[in-house]
Amino acid sequence: MQRAVPIGPLFRYTGTTLAVLALAGLLSAVYYFLPAIRIDLSDPRSDRGDHLKPPQFEQAARQVQADISRLRGENHRLRQVLAARVPKDPYIVVDTHTNKLFVLQGDQILRQAVCSTGSGKRLVSPDGRVWVFHTPKGRLKVRKKEELPIWSKPDWAFIEEGEKPPPAGSPERYEEAVLGEYALDLGDSYKIHGTIYKRTLGQKVTHGCVRLDDADLEFVYNISRLGTQVYLF
Repeated sequence: MQRAVPIGPLFRYTGTTLAVLALAGLLSAVYYFLPAIRIDLSDPRSDRGDHLKPPQFEQAARQVQADISRLRGENHRLRQVLAARVPKDPYIVVDTHTNKLFVLQGDQILRQAVCSTGSGKRLVSPDGRVWVFHTPKGRLKVRKKEELPIWSKPDWAFIEEGEKPPPAGSPERYEEAVLGEYALDLGDSYKIHGTIYKRTLGQKVTHGCVRLDDADLEFVYNISRLGTQVYLF
């Protein structure tokens, strides 16, 4: 913040005094800017003032330029490595942190969808068995494609409801219309499928599977084939 200067005392200076003060200010300015004025304008480096830098600055600048060149080469190499690893066919990426699913081909996004993923909750049965409901991380692949899938309810589905699991193969274990119109089996009972609980899309509420809305599920199902890569993180 600038300080206010009282005006009254200035009028007590004589004309000679003011002239001396002005000359002193001019000389100070010339002295301050003199190094810049002496720059040789014919030197193409003069706009950078390179010749005014101490030797250690010149050395540091050369090192920075060398580092930039090295990093550019490393970036190019890594891009080539990444490009070689990206599947040529469409592939699926599931972000379990933001509950987003992407279908990509190369670096082009073909579809982006809101999904639901594992809740991370822990369930312990009366006989001591433990389940943790998380969506797996890593690289999986589509092992099976199902239309109008039927859910074969595991033991934990009954225990979670406070019920005793029926024997294997019992009709009570099979439930229709809860997985949507399609399902992509990723192995180990994990699937990408539909849901009747559409209000929970975008939340971590599942027992490990990835749930999608109807239109998104249909797109993902139609574009996928057996062996389609699925990356989950």
